[in-house]
Amino acid sequence: MASNKVSFFLVLCLCILLAGECIESPIFTGNKCSDPTGMDKDGKCLDYCHAQGYPGGSCIGFIDQGYMCVCKVG
Repeated sequence: MASNKVSFFLVLCLCILLAGECIESPIFTGNKCSDPTGMDKDGKCLDYCHAQGYPGGSCIGFIDQGYMCVCKVG
């Protein structure tokens, strides 16, 4: 009975670790977006993220900082 609990716990931990790999994590670059409305019309944020090796990026609004470039992972 104890070995079943240990096996269940190990499988549960493995599932949690694998699920964490699939979640997109944003990478905050600290670069302000040039467009005050938050649109990446000129593609600078996307180009920056591609140059850094990330698959994508976009401008996301923050209350205290305005729109910032955020790269996507995964």
